[in-house]
Parts: sequence; C-alpha cells; structure tokens
Amino acid sequence: MLARVRDNEHGWSRMTQQVRALAGTRVIDAATMVAGPLGASILADFGADVVKVEPIAGDESRTFGPGRDGMSGVYAGVNRNKRAIALDLRTEEGRELFHELCAGADVLIENMLPAVRAKFGLTDEELRVRHPHLICLNVSGYGDSGPSAGRPALDPVAQALTGMIQGTGDPDGRGIKAGPPVADSSAGYLVAIAALVSLFARQKTGAGQNGSVSLVASLFHLQSPWLGQYMLADYVAPRVGNASNFYAPYNAYATRDGGAVHIVAFNDRHFERFVKAAGAEHLLDDERFTNAASRLAHREELDVVLAPWFAERDRDDIVTLLTDQNIICAPVLAYDEAVEHPQIRALEMVVGLESEALGEVRVPGLPIKLSDTPGRVERPPTALGEHTAELLKELGHNDQDIARLLAARVVR
Repeated sequence: MLARVRDNEHGWSRMTQQVRALAGTRVIDAATMVAGPLGASILADFGADVVKVEPIAGDESRTFGPGRDGMSGVYAGVNRNKRAIALDLRTEEGRELFHELCAGADVLIENMLPAVRAKFGLTDEELRVRHPHLICLNVSGYGDSGPSAGRPALDPVAQALTGMIQGTGDPDGRGIKAGPPVADSSAGYLVAIAALVSLFARQKTGAGQNGSVSLVASLFHLQSPWLGQYMLADYVAPRVGNASNFYAPYNAYATRDGGAVHIVAFNDRHFERFVKAAGAEHLLDDERFTNAASRLAHREELDVVLAPWFAERDRDDIVTLLTDQNIICAPVLAYDEAVEHPQIRALEMVVGLESEALGEVRVPGLPIKLSDTPGRVERPPTALGEHTAELLKELGHNDQDIARLLAARVVR
C-alpha cells in the first residue's frame, strides 16, 4: 500500500511503501475478557501476527451481553486482526501444543490466576527456563504483590478501590461507576505499551522478560491529574456531575428537543464569545460573572441563567451556532449517533469488515495515526478455533495428527 510522506519543505508530496511496524512479530494472546485481548489487538493493528489461544469452551467474553449470530459484541469489540486456536491446557498434549506456539512467539499475554499458572506449568520461572526469548505479560486484577495479590477482580472493583467511583457522579448523589469498563481498557493500552517497551529492550539485551499489568494500577494511573491535586495540594475533587471545579460555564445543558450540549468557557475571552453568540451580552456587566473566579463562585446561578437559552433551541442548531463562533462545545451523543458522527467517521474510528460467520461487521478503528507505519484493521473477530488447523500445520502437524487432536478434544 502506498502512503504519502511529509516533505519538510513542500508538505505532503512524495509516495512511499507503507511498512507494517510489527511485521515479523508473533504474539500469543492467551488472555480472556477485555484487557489482555485489547492490548493484543493493538499490537495486531500494527502488523503483529497475533494468535488467540482459547480454552475449548472459548473466551468467556464470547457469552457476555448482546450480540448476533453467536458472537458477543464485547468479544467483537476487542478481538480484531487475530487468528484463533482453541486447545485444552488441562491435557498434556494441549500444554505441549501451547509451548510449541510459545517457542515461535515473541510475546505471550495471559491473565491466568497464580494457581492456574502453577497448575499448567506456566509460572514466570518455568516460562523463562523453557522460553528465555519470550516476553511474558500477565494481566491481573491487583498485581503481583500486596495483600490482594492473586485475588480475582473485575472492572467495578478497580473503579471502587482507586477512587474512581467516589469521584464520579452528581454533587448531591452517591458515587457512581463509569459505564464502559475503563479499568479494563486502560489496562489494555498499557499491555500494548509493556509489550513494545519489552520488545525494544530485547533488541539490546537479546533476552525476554516477565511483566505484569493490573486493573487497579492502570486505573489509578489513569487518574493522575486528579491524584496529582491530592498528592501535591491535599485537594480531593468533589463530585460535580457534568460541571467543573475550575471553570464556569462548563456543563451539559438540556435542549428543546430532549438533547443536550456540553460547553466549556474556561477564561474571560471564551465567556465573552459565548454570551455574545447567545445574545446575552448583559451578563458581562453582572458582577457575579465578570471574571473566571466570580463565575466559578456563582456557577450554579450561572447555570440557572443560561439554561433557558438552551431549552428554547434544538441541540444541533445550538452546536452549529456555537461552532461557527469557535466556542468549545459538542452535542451529548448516544452510541448510535456517535458512530455516525462525521468527526468519528473522518478519524476512521468505525471500520467495516466482512466475516464468513457474521457477514458485514463493524469494529472500532485505530486511535493512533502514523504517517509511515500506519495500522490497519483487516481481520474480523474470530470464530472459536477458526484457524486451529492452519496454525497446527504451521507447527508441523499433518492432517492425520490434526484429525486425531480434534477427535480427542485436545483442540477445537
């Protein structure tokens, strides 16, 4: 595929052949649920050959929530660009096949609990002895150390433990969990970073290493700006709903058609621009709103004053008006509108694929944009064991042996 390359003098001009940055890198994704598989998919987006290794019954996330034609939307959302094999680690042959896959791989991503890893002979020490070249990344709820190490955890537990729930919600209500699994997703991004850092280190040392990413540490780190306020200034940000502790107006205002528009006017210049666009210049002379500090001190009163202007107009008309005046704003969209929004589409964040099992399927696109080594979404989410025979042949197994393994339910 040809790509334009930036010429420092003449802008985008000449053409070059795109390079898959991680081509030649093999990743074994033996993780389930969201975090590990998402991290593996990011590596696959940039050219890594990712082999998803599932239990005979499949990744548990295949059964989560709504989907179609036997595939869960949760699974489809985080398992693009992979090949899939299902094997039974409870059998000796299944474990040996797993090691055959690891022998030819660069990175292993898994989320087994310590007791399971020990049962299958996949502890850090055992993997280092057998596969010294391999980068082995474990994804867990709580990490490798501390009183909760080794315990299972899911996204809401991480949100609870790290302060996320307590810091989210309306001022007069209880703390509330973020809707999407933010701990899982943040851990997934860090899994990809950990793999890339380790691959870079291996170029220098020639050796693999062990590593871990936890939901708790990932979500704690994701809140660094808010934690920085507490650690430096002993300030605990109170819950403010859609408002801000620092600026006003900064809120989502209900509109006539049942929608809402979120605006941000974080300094005097932006506030003046907004009130002029709204035909409310008289607010510039109101002593409650003359500067940023006074507006913040009277933000509830300011919201009351502004609310009728929004309530008398439709959402998209307001967005058009304010956008034309270069005011920071956006419509509050549900997923059905977000995936069709022209900005989301322009960023290619919705990718259509053809799947033998599902027909046409859409998956999230790539948020990272690189000029010379861009990523691509090419493979749809896999069916369980979709590439088992193909992968076993690559390992050197013949048709007769593959048939025997399938019949014995060592693989699927």
